[in-house]
Amino acid sequence: MITREFDYTADRFDAEQPVQMATLRWSTLDENGHYHKHSLRMEHHNGDGFKAAKREALAIMGKDYPNATLKVRDSYRNGRFYAEFLIDAGVNE
Repeated sequence: MITREFDYTADRFDAEQPVQMATLRWSTLDENGHYHKHSLRMEHHNGDGFKAAKREALAIMGKDYPNATLKVRDSYRNGRFYAEFLIDAGVNE
C-alpha cells in the first residue's frame, strides 16, 4: 500500500466572494529516492473547500495509480482554513 499526505490551506475567507482560493500541497518520492514537492492553487465555492481538496487529491492519486483502490483518511483539521489528510492506494492485482 502506498500512502500520500496532502495539506489543504484556504486563503483568507471573504463571505462576499462566491469563489474562494486555496492551496493543496503534497510530496512524491521518485524511483531514485528523491522527494519532489508539489502544490496546486485551486478555486472552490464557499463551504466546499475541504471536499474540493479531497476530490482534487483523489484525481491526482488516480493518475499516479490508475489501477489502485483509493481510500481517504482524515488526519488533522483546524477549522475551515487548514487540514491534513491521507490517501491510501491499495494495489489491485
